[in-house]
Amino acid sequence: MSQSLNQTASLEQVAYVITSLAMGGAQKVLLGLLANTPATTKPPLVISLLKTEGLQPAFTKLGVEVFYLELEKPQLIFKKIVELKRILTERHIKILYSFLHHANLFAVLLAAVSSKPRPAVIWGLHDTPLKKLYTRWQHRALFWLGVRLSSIPYKIILVSERSRQRYLEVGYPASRMELIPNGVAVTNLQTEPIRLARQALRAELGLDSDAVLIGSLTRAVPEKALPVMLDAFAQLSPSQNTHLVLAGEGVDQHNAELQAQITNLGLQDRVHTLGIRHDAQDLIRAFDLASLSSRSEAFPLFLVEAMALGTPCVATDVGDIALILGDKGLLVPVNDSNSLAAAWLQVLAWSETEKQAHVQAAWQHIHANFSLERMQQHHLAVFTEVIAACEANQAWNMRMHHKRC
Repeated sequence: MSQSLNQTASLEQVAYVITSLAMGGAQKVLLGLLANTPATTKPPLVISLLKTEGLQPAFTKLGVEVFYLELEKPQLIFKKIVELKRILTERHIKILYSFLHHANLFAVLLAAVSSKPRPAVIWGLHDTPLKKLYTRWQHRALFWLGVRLSSIPYKIILVSERSRQRYLEVGYPASRMELIPNGVAVTNLQTEPIRLARQALRAELGLDSDAVLIGSLTRAVPEKALPVMLDAFAQLSPSQNTHLVLAGEGVDQHNAELQAQITNLGLQDRVHTLGIRHDAQDLIRAFDLASLSSRSEAFPLFLVEAMALGTPCVATDVGDIALILGDKGLLVPVNDSNSLAAAWLQVLAWSETEKQAHVQAAWQHIHANFSLERMQQHHLAVFTEVIAACEANQAWNMRMHHKRC
């Protein structure tokens, strides 16, 4: 059998488990993993624990079959699990590849109650578990349980070297770990899409065509440290015609705490909170500068996308951001709004020649190291390895059974 046929068979035997299809980094990684893969006779199967709005249209566009467990409706759980077991059996699923902690634990449960031969479990970890990161007791309990069960999955895929080191420290088994950095589709840089995106966003926000936009695709969670970003932006003079654009889950007009911070700093006319958007690439193209103020990350896809689309980057030195940026963007310390503001001003002061040199170098760096094709091929190799190992183990068990009989 050819390598292509082996890969196709492997893809058909994988089901993907994720917490929800809401807008997020793990969801975008899963979309990238499913995009432009070899054609299969059955559509990819994605199991979503929650039925949350977000990226459903993107998954539908790829022809993905989505099964919603609907944990928000506890009365349906037993019925849903029975139905899901039937689907896994009919599709001959051999791998449950899960993303994020809740999904990881559910994948273990689902494998345990599945018909024999039970599917192997692969965990995907997309964060860096720093001390005091999990403020809620439920999250701490979930993390503790994950450590205790981490010997069950056949593989544990991590996207960041710093994340891998941290999970080793808390007790995850090194023998199960596989490092696969995230990847994005890298196309040639084109000036016309950038010009149109810049024009469209400024018109949408009611700004002058020469307004300078610092942008961040983020979430309203403590680890993103949005107050630090707002404090940094408050240091920039209004006379510079600079605006801060924030987009993502919880980053909208309904977030009373965020809006109060913006008002207290007198930034109501210069900070734009757009909430969840489905035009991420156009937003990034429209930014003069892409930035993160996070105090915890693993491998933020936003920065990889920005560099691939020609937008300069400034971010805090957490997770594998230093590896992503290389020397093609600026790193700043965590929780240091002064350094963040200074780095923004430094990038915005680049001449057009300096900017283009940085943009081209960043694009080449992402193309060489973090392409979507590289990420897909590494996953396919892991899937093929796991399925071969499972089949070999099943064959050995059958031989032992016949000997005993």
